Amino acid sequence: MGQRIHFVVDPQGWCCMGLIIFVWLYNTIFIPKVILFPHYEEGNISVVAVLCYYFCSLFCIASLFRASVADPGKLPENPKIPITEREHWELCNKCNMMRPKRSHHCSRCGHCVRRMDHHCPWINNCVGEDNHWLFLQLCFYTQILSSYTLLLDFCHYYYFLPLKKENWDTTSIEKMSNCCEDISRPRKPWQQTFSEVFGTHWKILWFIPFRQRQPLRVPYHFANHV
Repeated sequence: MGQRIHFVVDPQGWCCMGLIIFVWLYNTIFIPKVILFPHYEEGNISVVAVLCYYFCSLFCIASLFRASVADPGKLPENPKIPITEREHWELCNKCNMMRPKRSHHCSRCGHCVRRMDHHCPWINNCVGEDNHWLFLQLCFYTQILSSYTLLLDFCHYYYFLPLKKENWDTTSIEKMSNCCEDISRPRKPWQQTFSEVFGTHWKILWFIPFRQRQPLRVPYHFANHV
């Protein structure tokens, strides 16, 4: 079936979508300015990393808009029921319309949707037979973009060498307080960095939430790196 435009008039859904778009814009503008472009200019990351971030961001917002305006499988007012399939249809007790089995009535949209999964306020639309795949794409690209952003943040603070150029718009508290000296420091192995963050050298314990973190003794030549 072709994708029909479906627009739900719901102020709550508009607010949720507005919040999502604001977060997306913030990450799309702020992260490249603070992390991607400065580290690219200093040779810490390649142009591929920058392009991949923008592609993930583009696919994320595209899947959001497509999932929000795609028809989830709304039933027409006077559906034509084939004679051979009449036994698989039933009467909706809310809108008094015939619908296929496994369809559900959405009280927020005001109509029945084929194979309705749920009504999602974050896309301001139902998730049904015709847009379920778009909703899964949105979840996938949102997870990819969020993980990529967290990875860049982690590398920026714990792995990449400190930026040589001063950027007073995004300086850390330590730089603003002149607590860090602008000297060359050796780069830590990633195992050392993760061990300090999680408080243990035992990698299996990094995944256990039921424990307390114990600060590690940092080697002298790495003491001022974090």
